[in-house]
Amino acid sequence: MPKVLGTVPDTVEDPVLIEIFGLNPAAIRAVQNPNAAEETTLAGVAAAKGMATGIARVLQSSDDMHRLEPGSILVCESTSPSWTPAFGKIAGAVCDGGGMLSHAAIVGREYGVPTVTAVGVATVAIKDGDTVEVDGTNGRVTILKRAAELAEATAADTAGVAG
Repeated sequence: MPKVLGTVPDTVEDPVLIEIFGLNPAAIRAVQNPNAAEETTLAGVAAAKGMATGIARVLQSSDDMHRLEPGSILVCESTSPSWTPAFGKIAGAVCDGGGMLSHAAIVGREYGVPTVTAVGVATVAIKDGDTVEVDGTNGRVTILKRAAELAEATAADTAGVAG
């Protein structure tokens, strides 16, 4: 499903849409990027300070929280109160939406979890199992290693041991 239906606005002036939903110029440009799935460096709102590196778990709903392990990086469209328990376990959070006043930003600050919101295309660019770095101080997310590369390396190591 596309991230946006209809015409994407050039700008958004409403402070509620910017601060809560993260509809800032960078997020709007990210959603319009036809190559978003190939990006390895993503920009967003620096919502909760700090740095974290870990394995990304791309979740579609809070019903999938059982897939998170200690030190995981939560990647989702946005969070709501039902996501709060995850912040006691994760190392970092990345959300497609949300601004400085969004749920993820506030809970990230409360729990001391580096959080970047308003990325726009995190759930498209980041794949489940990728190793990512979350820079909640500067609003950057970097994909350090793709899950596919990790799987290939593991398969090669296993083949070398077996041979």
